[in-house]
Amino acid sequence: MIVKLIKKYFFVILAVLIAIGGYLYVRAVGNEYTYVRSDYNSSSGIKNVYFDEESVGKAEVLSWEVTEKNLTVNLRSVAPGRFFICFDNSNGTGIAVFYAHKDGVITRDRFFGDCTGMRVVSILIIAYLFALCGYFMKKHEAQVRKSLYSYDNVLSLGLIIFVFFLMVTQVQAMSFRNGISGAFYQAISSTQAFVVLTLPVVIVTTVFVTASNITLMRKEGKTWRNLLAVILGLVIGIGALLPVIIGTYLQRSTIIDVHYERGVGRFIELFLENAISALVTYLECILIGTIVTAVKAAKHVPAFDKDYIIIHGCQIRKDGTLTKLLQSRADRAVEFANMQKEHTNKSIVFVPSGGKGSDEVISEGEAIKRYLLERGIGEDQILEETKSTTTEENFKFAKDLIREHFGSDGYKLAFSTTNYHVFRSGMIAESLGIKAEGIGSKTKRYFWINAFVREFIATIYEKKKTHIKVVGIMLLINIISVAMMYISEVVFF
Repeated sequence: MIVKLIKKYFFVILAVLIAIGGYLYVRAVGNEYTYVRSDYNSSSGIKNVYFDEESVGKAEVLSWEVTEKNLTVNLRSVAPGRFFICFDNSNGTGIAVFYAHKDGVITRDRFFGDCTGMRVVSILIIAYLFALCGYFMKKHEAQVRKSLYSYDNVLSLGLIIFVFFLMVTQVQAMSFRNGISGAFYQAISSTQAFVVLTLPVVIVTTVFVTASNITLMRKEGKTWRNLLAVILGLVIGIGALLPVIIGTYLQRSTIIDVHYERGVGRFIELFLENAISALVTYLECILIGTIVTAVKAAKHVPAFDKDYIIIHGCQIRKDGTLTKLLQSRADRAVEFANMQKEHTNKSIVFVPSGGKGSDEVISEGEAIKRYLLERGIGEDQILEETKSTTTEENFKFAKDLIREHFGSDGYKLAFSTTNYHVFRSGMIAESLGIKAEGIGSKTKRYFWINAFVREFIATIYEKKKTHIKVVGIMLLINIISVAMMYISEVVFF
């Protein structure tokens, strides 16, 4: 039981251990601090380094020296409190601010600012994110090996992109030496940079998607489902601009005073802007994961060991012939059969699947069979299914026919459908306990875009609990970072 709990909450436990270990390390080494200032040099004529009256007794200067490039001051904590170091030179007096904590740790500039040992803590944070990224990569690889058709693949790939981005920003944050509050704030505020960088892509994509959806509605009908891509593009676009809109509004509004540097309003504004940017960044990462996963599934070529291949039916013409969309599915199945025959000399049985609609003269399965016969496929190689009306029924009814024809469940199965439908079809098969590999036929690009959006929305819905947890963690980090800034810049200012 304990082992299972440790495995389940390993990264939570690891985060707690890193936090405790980092604090203990900083506490052990942080009572001394080496302050380096590069804008002081030998030409400045440093005459003295000393504390002002308020700072006396809170720290001591162990040593100081001026080199050709830097002023270096070594400090040691004596008593808790804020203190200032003054530097007399030919240009006047310079001042640096420090805090001596109750546990003896000295921080620079702010209460949760840079301290001795902070670089080690930053490395631990980066190592943690690296391990988390590696875990998701390993998990993703295992999931893909197990099945190409799973929303878990989308989720893990989106999280890989998101965590990798956070890791890169933490590496950059090391050079700023802003302390633990700065590290937290850099992690969450860096998502604003991601949103800004991707905004031109979002705008161009939204315009392209809108044009594509107009074509889709003109050819397939004006339904809200055919507007999904436009709606998503607008949501992400507005979400990307929302922090700027909120900031501009609050700057002019009297509802919350955001102009006072030490006021609560400023920190509320920071929280809102960072929270929205983090959410938009996360959604964009999941969307990228959806696109990559769906394309990978569509371009996948099944192993050449199949006994049967299901051809999924769709609307046929009024004269009983195949539409271009359905013909491309049948052609792709024949192409795969020829490839398998060439590579392994193994023949395959075609299973055209689809019932008769109210406006169709014959069943879709029968129409596909006739086309296969015209292509030179022998009737003994065709096992038609003519009752199904959905993709789920395609698999169910075809499975019953194949089991009866094969004599057992030991057969190897593939299916042919339109490329944008491969990922969803594969998941439907798995939900029915059917192991099958899909192969995709080409179609118009405007179908693809809406398909990606459908899968993205489905991923959000199917994995909503995980998404809620991730968003909750992001909001918590945002709250912690803003709270640390408030404590540093207001409470202990």
